[in-house]
Amino acid sequence: MNEIVTSKSDWSTPLLEELIQYSNDHGTTELVVDCNQQPLIRPVGTAIETDIFAVQKGILSLLIGIAEEKYLLETCDAINHHLDPEWTALSPWHEASVTIETLLAMTTGMDEQLQPLGEVGGGWRYNNTAYNYLKKILCLHTGLSLNELSREWLFNPLGMKNTRWEAREQKLPDGTAITGLQSTADDLAKIGRLVLNEGVWNDMQIVPNHYLNQMTQGASADNPAWGFCWWNNCADQFMLPMKDKIYPGNVVPTAPEDLISVRGAFGNLLYILPRYSLVVARTRKIEAGKSAPDFESEFWRRLLLAKLN
Repeated sequence: MNEIVTSKSDWSTPLLEELIQYSNDHGTTELVVDCNQQPLIRPVGTAIETDIFAVQKGILSLLIGIAEEKYLLETCDAINHHLDPEWTALSPWHEASVTIETLLAMTTGMDEQLQPLGEVGGGWRYNNTAYNYLKKILCLHTGLSLNELSREWLFNPLGMKNTRWEAREQKLPDGTAITGLQSTADDLAKIGRLVLNEGVWNDMQIVPNHYLNQMTQGASADNPAWGFCWWNNCADQFMLPMKDKIYPGNVVPTAPEDLISVRGAFGNLLYILPRYSLVVARTRKIEAGKSAPDFESEFWRRLLLAKLN
């Protein structure tokens, strides 16, 4: 259950209640809405940890930005500067051209088995296997586990007490377990507030601002709505994971163009809307089934209607 926790004069309480009901009716586990860093909607009861699926990619992207600021890597680095060659099935020449930016931008020129498919640095293709090698690079350079470095760099400073990486059954081609991220809507909202505050938390620069600007810029010609594992809402076309199709318009047509987001399977979502200082986090369990195809658009239509001025 979720409820309004703060009554604000510039928001319609009845329309917010309708928004909560709409969200609950569509399988939402937890919903958090913050405005001007003040809570507007919060879950009721004990926090429920949920696998947030691809929302993890946006958080890992922030860790890459922190690692770059620590001079452990640069996004322009060839992966072969960090991992032993032949980690893919590409030719040596093509493998040498795969960079950290290539993996973040999903322009790997590979399929899920890391076999050649397309052109490295060219077309956009969602590649969960290649992306997971970014985690290996972070751990190799720090000597820490993914959970240890995430807690040290990000989770502990933000007070994210209910977020952790867990091994899944799936393996990378080298035998390493793929990890999922368990979290709560409240913890995700803290990530949203960090991004909204240009990487600053309690007067400390956690993520460099220049990286935050870069990560939401379109990184490929055919999917300009995707940057470094974050979505923008200002591109004139977009592609979706696992679909070889270009769609015209914005990712969320009912939301303003300055919306940025990370979006996971089954409707796990984190949104930041700078113009209204809004952060929205939603979690949803697998048992709820697939999210309604137009949930995001209808959710944003209702949320913006509830804002009175």
